[in-house]
Amino acid sequence: MNKLFVGLFLLLFSSLTLASKPPLELANEVGETLFADIRQINQDGNASPVEMRKLVKTHLMSHIDIRFVSYKLLGKHIKGLTKPQALAFISAVEHYLEVSYASALMQYKGQQVTFEALPTDKNSKYATVKAVVKQPSGPDIDIHFKFRKSTKGQWRVYDLVAEGISLLSAKQKEISVRISEVGLTQVTAELKAKS
Repeated sequence: MNKLFVGLFLLLFSSLTLASKPPLELANEVGETLFADIRQINQDGNASPVEMRKLVKTHLMSHIDIRFVSYKLLGKHIKGLTKPQALAFISAVEHYLEVSYASALMQYKGQQVTFEALPTDKNSKYATVKAVVKQPSGPDIDIHFKFRKSTKGQWRVYDLVAEGISLLSAKQKEISVRISEVGLTQVTAELKAKS
């Protein structure tokens, strides 16, 4: 699985909190706009990381539930967390995601993407949308986006499953081990330092 495409699609679906429309409808609407913007900025493949980060920050970061993702990443280390530690970690996660998404966007070269809603209970606050990336040379890439409906009725992506692996769970394990090794302050600094 191409990790950069996984990051790109996480970026796309992180922006799907614009309205309380069903996940599939949001995926189609946001996908069209986002990929058009990416093509404009990176049409020759020469966009700078600064330009891509600006795109991410301007159009997408305000639609990501950074707090929810941050607390999930902390896992067991959330116990005893002070408010300043929590705020610093949330800020570091936001920076980390911004840089990671901007890097992933640099890889988009106009591939065709289709979306399909997977069956779910209409009353459930969870849903899944499958994205299929058509690769001109190679097998298609299937990615499942796990949605959660907020108390305000907005659908937001909380996880991405690629090749049967939950990226949130994998990153949570990595961060948990690192916090155990070097402490929360060091991990926060490492996330914040990513460029």
